[in-house]
Amino acid sequence: MSWTNQQKIFSLETYFATKSYQSVQIQFRKRFHCRNFPSKSTIVSWIKKFREHGTVVHLCSKATGGTYSGRKSSRTEENIAPVRDSVGHSPRKSVRRRSQELRMTRESLWRVLTSDLHLYPYKIQIKQKLTDADKEKRVTKCEWFCNVLENDENFLENVWFSDEAHFLLSGHVNSKNNIFWGSKVPEEVLQRPLHSVKCTAWVAMSKHGIIGPFWFEDDDGRSQTVNKERYIAVLNKYWASLGHRRGVVRASQWFQQDGATPHTANITIAWLRQRFEERLISRRCDVEWAPHSPDLNPPDFYLWGFLKDSVYQGNPQTIEELKTAITAKIRAIPKEECIKVIQNFARRVQVCLQRNGGHLEHILGKPYID
Repeated sequence: MSWTNQQKIFSLETYFATKSYQSVQIQFRKRFHCRNFPSKSTIVSWIKKFREHGTVVHLCSKATGGTYSGRKSSRTEENIAPVRDSVGHSPRKSVRRRSQELRMTRESLWRVLTSDLHLYPYKIQIKQKLTDADKEKRVTKCEWFCNVLENDENFLENVWFSDEAHFLLSGHVNSKNNIFWGSKVPEEVLQRPLHSVKCTAWVAMSKHGIIGPFWFEDDDGRSQTVNKERYIAVLNKYWASLGHRRGVVRASQWFQQDGATPHTANITIAWLRQRFEERLISRRCDVEWAPHSPDLNPPDFYLWGFLKDSVYQGNPQTIEELKTAITAKIRAIPKEECIKVIQNFARRVQVCLQRNGGHLEHILGKPYID
């Protein structure tokens, strides 16, 4: 946080008058009408600097015309070189641990890392482990897509990617955002049910748009687990909607699904083969869907994340309100956006091959923006 000289002077005057760091923080917020205030350690550093140099102005600041304080800078090539070597040898090591080993302050080390070496602390994403067999299947599937697209560049016009997802009524609570600003410990806690009420939505997505959502629920609207009978009931709704889709010929459409047990039961595969014949991408089919590949399935890498980022902004209080919000958000997605997502899928196929079947989300950035 950057503080002005006026704010620093006010803080010192208040501290010398009250001898209380808490009083400084309270009066600081009142004086400057802001939510942020200097921490105790920051105030202590200002007091120390004032007692040593008689000022709180940054002595080396060119903008203020200041003079050199006499303190030797730690950002010299003599100190930068060991930091560069340390990062090259152990890029995962924390700033705290590295500063201890190099005998530098964390502040100086941080400036060397960011200002001199131009490094950034990237957050490592956690993904499901891919075995060699998983990677081989991902490569096989991507090679199949590439071969088909090479012979028919319009192939993706007729592929429907499907998936289902759970939406909790309580949403997802990020503990880092659960903050209470005050001068003492708040007498409250955030409560959430052990088993939140939820709904389960299923969709199919292609360049033609999105079909769904269809819900896994009983006649009273209560959510139910996904089994083969309920899955086929949803597929029947999808098949009927597909037949009414303008500009879509069902006899030329392909259907993709992941390898969940209800999706690949004998009765389910028989239902799918009766309607799509050989135009299936799934486990137990001629074109096998690669396991552990949400990064290659448009509803997974685009739709569910987009919906969960947006539907809870209206703070739905009932399952019906949540379902209404989900449906409205899906209906509002334009066909042009769906085209971009499927094009992004084609790009992901290429990247997956380049990475020999390895993870690719962490190097692609936003999944639905090219």
